[in-house]
Amino acid sequence: MTVRIMLRLAGAIVLLPAGAAWAQPLEAGAEAVSDDVRAGISWSGGRASASADARLDLGAMDVSLRLATLRRAPRHAGADLVADVAIGRDWALGPVILRTEAVGHVFAGASQSMDFGELVLGVRYGLGPLRLAATAWYAPHQSTIGGDNLHLRVGADAGLPGVPITLLASIGHTAGGGQGLRTTRLRPAGDYTDWKLGAEYARYPLSLGLEYVGTTVATSGAPAGPFADPSGADDRVVARVRLSF
Repeated sequence: MTVRIMLRLAGAIVLLPAGAAWAQPLEAGAEAVSDDVRAGISWSGGRASASADARLDLGAMDVSLRLATLRRAPRHAGADLVADVAIGRDWALGPVILRTEAVGHVFAGASQSMDFGELVLGVRYGLGPLRLAATAWYAPHQSTIGGDNLHLRVGADAGLPGVPITLLASIGHTAGGGQGLRTTRLRPAGDYTDWKLGAEYARYPLSLGLEYVGTTVATSGAPAGPFADPSGADDRVVARVRLSF
């Protein structure tokens, strides 16, 4: 599934009229984080990670690519790097924005096949400095994750008046089906809930963030296996710095 997404994405760009893609707005950036945390669990083995990303607006849709180091994390069979390739579209429904997206996660340096894909459906709404969002990530049944996986998340953020600081909070829940050791890759000890509280200071092109993340994953007595890495689900403080260009 992931490979097909990438090929279709590349094909769409190639088939654009000459120069059309690069005539559109391009956003890019580089980021360093103390831990690459996704859905409350570490993707970088609890260690610092660096990433670079780019997003190209093609009018009717957008495409993006993010490359992040994984530090040979056991969750992804010792992968050195992940490429997140996405194609998506925003749909304006009055004051509400609906987001649809397909994402492929491609892992480099893993000792075995780890690639998987997800479908994303989100909705967001802004009211003055307050923004509300709800998003669902669904990975259909794939052998690389031992079954299927669903992550639901609701969150809010608000800018503080007169200062370039945004406060944010979100809570998520991850559930799925399947069996075998690979199910512990995205659910180290079964279904779980996670949360995040944080603040971000942004003055273009630099932004700084600090977040507290936690989960209900049982880090003791969790199922043993090469992909579970329950230590990557402990409560932690994550710091980040980003440069946009």
